[in-house]
Amino acid sequence: MTSGMSTTHMTNHLSLLFSFLVAFIFQSCDQKASLGEEVQHVKVYYEEGMYGGWPANWGIWSWDNEVLVGFTKGEHLEKESHTFDRSTSKTMFARSLDGGLSWSIEDGYEHGITEATFEHNIGERSKPATTLGDRIDFSDPNFAFTFRMTNLLEGPTSFYYSYDRGKSWNGAYQLNVDFGSKNSAGIVSRTDYIVDGKHSMTAFLTVGFVDGDTDWREVACVRTEDGGLTWKLLSWISPEQFNSIMPSSVRIDESTLLCMIRQTKPPEMTSYLSKDNGLTWSTLPNPVTVDRNGNPPALLKLQDGRLCLVYGLREKETRPEGIGMYVTYSSDHGQTWTEPHLLRGQDGAVWDIGYPRAVELPDGKVVAVYYYNNADAGDPYRYIAATVFDPGLE
Repeated sequence: MTSGMSTTHMTNHLSLLFSFLVAFIFQSCDQKASLGEEVQHVKVYYEEGMYGGWPANWGIWSWDNEVLVGFTKGEHLEKESHTFDRSTSKTMFARSLDGGLSWSIEDGYEHGITEATFEHNIGERSKPATTLGDRIDFSDPNFAFTFRMTNLLEGPTSFYYSYDRGKSWNGAYQLNVDFGSKNSAGIVSRTDYIVDGKHSMTAFLTVGFVDGDTDWREVACVRTEDGGLTWKLLSWISPEQFNSIMPSSVRIDESTLLCMIRQTKPPEMTSYLSKDNGLTWSTLPNPVTVDRNGNPPALLKLQDGRLCLVYGLREKETRPEGIGMYVTYSSDHGQTWTEPHLLRGQDGAVWDIGYPRAVELPDGKVVAVYYYNNADAGDPYRYIAATVFDPGLE
């Protein structure tokens, strides 16, 4: 009786199968080392006929397993750019009480976000920002704080604070900073701050400039020592006339700060280190390659001391894995970074994604919130999504 497969052919077949299994095991181990053993994707806000976008424009806050994140909601409008009708947009919040697995939606205006902005169109209900009269206690265990720019280049920016985990917001309050000889067009900030003490906070602001037909934005480091009554300029972080926006910053130790910035012209994610508590900055290597018009970083210092960076890519050609949300880690305070790993992708998303914010839960898992879509898979609506993952160990 003869076999249909020769001994040599069978040996080659088994060798190929063995190689495939080895490659699969190594790939699986590498994935677990990078993302832990569990990754869960959740829809935070999804509504047919509507657009959900840009958590990084508003901020994220957490208290144990309770997570609050801001975003923009507007009516869907099919077009080549962002597919929404800006005139219908409003500020919303999403709240999770179980570490990001389920969410409820809250109206920003009803919870105290009462000043109109270019993405919070509330018409005659808008109330102008006033002057803060009493010092804010940044150390309150239920504290939250947010900066709100009114437009993209000329400002102004106001701020709100909450002592009840964002269930009610106090504000809006005027943000005034003396930038000295630099003649800015206005402060145009999203939310990036570090609480240093009961009345002390370090904040990272985006500031607009106009010179003839040229406009750009730069990032400044400022600090208040009196609970937000006054703010002092410490330093300029990003270079002049490069459009730098949307910083994400962490404190490494008592005197060391790390700030990552979205740069749009050209698109880069730049990284800066201060060893004198924000007075001066040195440039670090860019942590990752970005594309299109850039995408903001979501930077965390994990409980184990590593840094975790979540970001989005909007072009298929930038990495082999294509469009999606990525994560990378640093064990040396941002000097070097691991090879980025695809956190979410290859599921029909087009370029209109990203703008993440992220927090770490008490159990060490990370909740990253961003806006996303599956337009190439037939669903045109942008929505707010969360990915809960174990950052594992390198």
